[in-house]
Amino acid sequence: MKTIFRGLLASLCLAASVQPALASTDYPPAIWNPAASCNYSARTAAVSHVTVHTTQGSYAGSISWFQNCSAGVSAHYVIRSSDGQVTQMVREADKAWHVGTSNGYTVGIEHEGYINDPGTWYTSAMYNASAALTRDILASRSLSQKVYDGGAGWNAVPSDSLYNVKGHVNYANQSHTDPGSGWDWPRYKSLVAGSGSGGTSMTWPLVQYGNTGERVRSIQYLLQQWGYTLTVNASFDTATQTAVKNFQSSHGLGADGIVGNATWPALTILTQQGDSGAKVRAVQSQLNESGAGIAVDGAFGPATATAVKNFQTSKGLGADGIVGDNTWNKMVW
Repeated sequence: MKTIFRGLLASLCLAASVQPALASTDYPPAIWNPAASCNYSARTAAVSHVTVHTTQGSYAGSISWFQNCSAGVSAHYVIRSSDGQVTQMVREADKAWHVGTSNGYTVGIEHEGYINDPGTWYTSAMYNASAALTRDILASRSLSQKVYDGGAGWNAVPSDSLYNVKGHVNYANQSHTDPGSGWDWPRYKSLVAGSGSGGTSMTWPLVQYGNTGERVRSIQYLLQQWGYTLTVNASFDTATQTAVKNFQSSHGLGADGIVGNATWPALTILTQQGDSGAKVRAVQSQLNESGAGIAVDGAFGPATATAVKNFQTSKGLGADGIVGDNTWNKMVW
């Protein structure tokens, strides 16, 4: 899976599609795009470890390669460098072929990029998305967070009993050296724990072409606030998809038209009493989904402030009446 993409990228990269991508059932923020069944097998042992990989190729090329029976390899997840988008390719209940003799008890996460250029490929978005995914894999099995800290050397092979999150190179009987000397293990350990640079990584719902409902309505209102002209109809139609892609391009995100972990935080805007406009309508409409019964008039007055505080209290948030990242996140879930 490391250096075999050269001749395949042009012919095997995924084509853009207007069909909605499927969400993962193991990890809802991820897109489900399965590997070829010839590249993985049934699992017979319980999952106890997570393996960190580097693709030595592109995100799209890696996905395509895992869907080709010539590969003979796969991973459970692939993460994009630019914005941390996650694609799941093998169910966690199945055995992906990614780390040799340790396949049976591990979940493999591939990270787009090259180990000889970590400064370019190992982005904050990627670290944050990967840490949130690893945290979910461990938590869903009540496993402790024993993340390798790199203290014994980037290519050391510590016992599995010491760490349950390690790089490919850190497992016994391996010939690969990923994620390499440039992977920031102390940072990653801190992020998996939910602290350190980047803070706690929130997960956001995946919203895309073909979806309908209040989340889509909020996206449309927020796009209007950012200056895009489109109809607010709660339907993720072609016009909405185009506006999302344009917004993503303008913010340096992967322009795939899908609103997920990277796009939501960029799209949402701090909203508080005294504000007006489409962002306030998004807040008011979301509050009414929770039974607030307030006017969707785009004016953040006392009634809206009270409704926000009541919502925050109901979700265990600090009731300050200000709609920031944490409140937006709770609203759109």
